[in-house]
Amino acid sequence: MSDPFELLKAEVDLLGRLLGEAIRKVSGERFFALVEEVRLLAKGRRQGEAGTGEALLRRVEGLSVEEAEALVRAFTHYFHLVNLAEERHRVRVNRLRAQAETPENPRPEGFLALAQALKARGLSLEEAEAHLNRLELVLTFTAHPTETRRRTLRHHLERLQEELEGEDRARLAARVALLYATEEVRKARPSVEDEIKGGLYYLPTTLWEAIPKVVAGLEAALERVYGRRPRLQSPVRFRSWIGGDRDGNPYVTPEVTAFASRYARTAAREKFLEALGGLVRDLSLSEARLPVPKEVREGGEGVERFPGEPYRRYFAALYRALEGEALSTEDLARALRVAEKGLEGVGLAQVAEVFLKPLEARLSAFGLELAPLDLREESGKLLEAAAELLRLGGVHGAFLSLAPEEQEALLTEELKTPRPLLPVGESPQGEALRVALGALRAWGDKGAHVVSMTHHPADLLAVFLLAREVGLYRPGKPLPFDVVPLFETLEDLNRAPGVLKRLLQNPVFRAHAEGRGGVEVMIGYSDSNKDAGFLMANLALYEAQEALHAVGEAEGVPVFFFHGRGTSTARGGGPAGRAIASLPVRSVGRRLRLTEQGEALADRYAHPDLAVRHLEQLLFHFAQAALGEGVEPRPEFRQALWEAGERSMERYRALLQQEGFFPFFEAFTPIREIGELPIASRPVYRHGRVRDIRDLRAIPWVMAWTQVRLLLPGWYGLSALESLPLSLLQAMYREWPFFATTLESAAMALAKADLGIAALYLRLVPEGLRGFFQHLAEEYQKTVDLLQAIFEAPLLHNQKTLERQIGLRNPYVDPINFVQAELLRRYRAPGGREDEGLRRALLLSLLGVAAGLRNAG
Repeated sequence: MSDPFELLKAEVDLLGRLLGEAIRKVSGERFFALVEEVRLLAKGRRQGEAGTGEALLRRVEGLSVEEAEALVRAFTHYFHLVNLAEERHRVRVNRLRAQAETPENPRPEGFLALAQALKARGLSLEEAEAHLNRLELVLTFTAHPTETRRRTLRHHLERLQEELEGEDRARLAARVALLYATEEVRKARPSVEDEIKGGLYYLPTTLWEAIPKVVAGLEAALERVYGRRPRLQSPVRFRSWIGGDRDGNPYVTPEVTAFASRYARTAAREKFLEALGGLVRDLSLSEARLPVPKEVREGGEGVERFPGEPYRRYFAALYRALEGEALSTEDLARALRVAEKGLEGVGLAQVAEVFLKPLEARLSAFGLELAPLDLREESGKLLEAAAELLRLGGVHGAFLSLAPEEQEALLTEELKTPRPLLPVGESPQGEALRVALGALRAWGDKGAHVVSMTHHPADLLAVFLLAREVGLYRPGKPLPFDVVPLFETLEDLNRAPGVLKRLLQNPVFRAHAEGRGGVEVMIGYSDSNKDAGFLMANLALYEAQEALHAVGEAEGVPVFFFHGRGTSTARGGGPAGRAIASLPVRSVGRRLRLTEQGEALADRYAHPDLAVRHLEQLLFHFAQAALGEGVEPRPEFRQALWEAGERSMERYRALLQQEGFFPFFEAFTPIREIGELPIASRPVYRHGRVRDIRDLRAIPWVMAWTQVRLLLPGWYGLSALESLPLSLLQAMYREWPFFATTLESAAMALAKADLGIAALYLRLVPEGLRGFFQHLAEEYQKTVDLLQAIFEAPLLHNQKTLERQIGLRNPYVDPINFVQAELLRRYRAPGGREDEGLRRALLLSLLGVAAGLRNAG
């Protein structure tokens, strides 16, 4: 069977049969018959068989709580197995395509295509090598509040992956049975420490294997195109927010931050110790056979073992130094290079290539920190901490009452001196100052300090004041870490260029930015979407980047962007490589940061080959965008889209502000229940329960609409484009990559949506509020028709794989939605919240829909 898709179907069939056997053994024949009955009814409904939808609804209404829970579990486990099979399918297809590529027919978005593109743009090998070695693609792992896969489940799925490679069907069946009999929902809400361990999992495992392949793949591609192999370091770096992101999470204490830093460093040290131990075992070269460089001989002095084997002694000494934490990343990099030159000098370049180059690639990607930790705090908390510090130091008793410009002037003047402000022996009284100083003291690996909700320069200068208090800032010098403004809402994005200009003209921040080699600016996709709607948020982000880049050019300071993207299209999701290609021309510098949300990690990094392909696609687009070339939109395109964006925002905000909409949203979606799901440490609402969408976090806002299969944040308001001539829209789609990517992202959300399933939840809504659904249904259809007219093709005309996946999954997601809507009705009835079994079944349904759609929010 050579067709990869046929292999996929065969594996899905096999896993489905084994799951059926497990259901029979664990839950009995009667329950297995129920699963089959529901599956066939759902399939018939999808195929348009008369009466099947009503029959399915009646069957679900008659379920006991125990039957409902078991049914959800059965279909959820089916999706875990389908996801596993699809990952294997992607690996197979990737390998086949890699084997089939030739210089005449390079693989799309691949390393060979990148090498050819660099040569076509006139770069010599030396210039291409220098360009790639300047690049820094920094992937920043975050804890996703809706990460839905327990580590125990991940363990079973990884073992299943291994069993599928073999021929022992008994072992495979046993593992499927173990998976089916395992609890999906944690008994207690995870701690931040749990999120740290889960979120960093892929770094010392699959990514450890993938990074050397990325570097080797780039080098080999350049060798095929230019005829000579260059020397490259890893263009990929990693960071983490998990354990440092305090914005709205009271559980990220200084103690947790210290744990996060320590945990990552320990994981990295263990991996590099393991690698150095391997070199001690393998590099048994005798000095009687080969000459040895002086540096290698001297580096092994003090090691008593391995007489006459200097390389073994050399790496044993490095092992000892690293074990005692007396070795830095730079020290180890220099030591590896010395050994590599020694081997190359005696004709053993192949030995260096096989045994040392992979470790050098890993060291340039991970360092000895694995993923340096960022801190993130909300600007108001930082100003509150600075205010107490200034009061205790006798500088100003009412700092928060000052105008922002006055706050900036006061902080700028105060930062001219090195003096600390906290009196000797006095401890902070306020929580904000205690946490801020404690976190800075605990923060050992110096990533970046991100200031969310940045409004004014004083928000960032507060970080300098706090850093001075713990000995990290000296007047006129840069901090040892980046201080990053985060612009999130539409108002903040519009104000961002002015804030950045003022910052770069402030002497304290200017000296810091110059010392750091530029300024990093983060832009947020989640809150801007929730604030302004899909179209306006995307346009505002695009124009803010252009304006911020222009400020940097005018001030002579490079601006590097940090994109706070989510996985859903509403939060900047979709194919990340194409998103990079659609960024404003010249806005992509040599460094680019992207968030990698917790729920996306398994999809991208569960297998080393998948990780390599994901990084390959990112680098293909990033390396070209960093050259500063691209497509400038025609002025009439920009003007037309801005006018449509304004109308789109008006429609979106009018909907949210309409009387009754928030009660409709809370009744129609499971937003309240999402807050009770023990899957993340961060609260759903920013400040407790309120009656306003503005105080709801962006991620659960998106997740709630995803659960009911409407995905509203990913498309609502786009119908405002109907005011523009169709011929103009079609030209914009053909000629402007940003516009094309925006529409195709919306098309993904629309294709995943399902009005028929969404209508199931109307039973939960009071009669007087149901008109909102009719309006949303009309807007949905209007938007679908408009996009298909612009594309002159179906919604997913260029995303056939996604189209096939949706078609395969829908009949199996549908039953979970049917059950979920019924469980919500029972849960919200008097006494429902006291029923622990009902609560568990409902929470399982939320996990099940997320697993089926491969997108929680």
